[in-house]
Amino acid sequence: MRRTTKDVYTHYRLRDVSPFGDAPKPKLAFGGPDTRALNFFDSLDNWYLSGMVDNRKGPLQKFLRDEYLEKGAALFGRQTGETLDDFRKAAGGALDRLNDHGVKTIITSSVQRIRNYAHINSLAQGRFKWGQVIAIIDNRTSPICRFLDGKYIRIGAAKEAVDRLTKLEPGDYALEMYKSELGRAYSSDPVGYVKDRVGENDVIDANLVAEGRGFPPYHPNCRTRVIGLSAAAGDVLPKEE
Repeated sequence: MRRTTKDVYTHYRLRDVSPFGDAPKPKLAFGGPDTRALNFFDSLDNWYLSGMVDNRKGPLQKFLRDEYLEKGAALFGRQTGETLDDFRKAAGGALDRLNDHGVKTIITSSVQRIRNYAHINSLAQGRFKWGQVIAIIDNRTSPICRFLDGKYIRIGAAKEAVDRLTKLEPGDYALEMYKSELGRAYSSDPVGYVKDRVGENDVIDANLVAEGRGFPPYHPNCRTRVIGLSAAAGDVLPKEE
């Protein structure tokens, strides 16, 4: 599982050049913050998945690698009932009591955050100052993603949040993000939580970004991402407040 986590992280951080638009792909260093991120996600997975099944088993690792790294099933919403049943089989029946939604949520939790946190690290190393939230708008788009679509974040603030969050122990992370008073308030009404924290220039409040709730993923199975903006590429940047 740790090896698979690293493969996912490096794949989307170093091979996906879409955050950089038409600009040349910068040379990215794999350093201390990335190691902390990998350690964090490895532990986070242990908190979610390893409590239910031995994820060191060969069939389970092969399934995750083949379906969720090479084929991108979890990242692009292409799961099928058959795919999830295959995951249950690879897990040796340990997840048979969970419905498809429960299984899908478990196996995508780490991958979603790896992908988005990796993008933030990439954009920071690429010296992007601004990022824009881009949601996939269709009949499955959540209200929070629809509301924040097109809004802007400061990449520096997001990078600081990623660095801070990935230093937390999984239990502390869960307490802060989900079980705290703020976490429960966000979970119960995400749009209400953020609606007054977007400035006149569509800039998401730095304090919300610092919480880790101002950039995706905004919820389980979130498909929203952040793209980098550059004046040199002709992107429209938000006005300085």
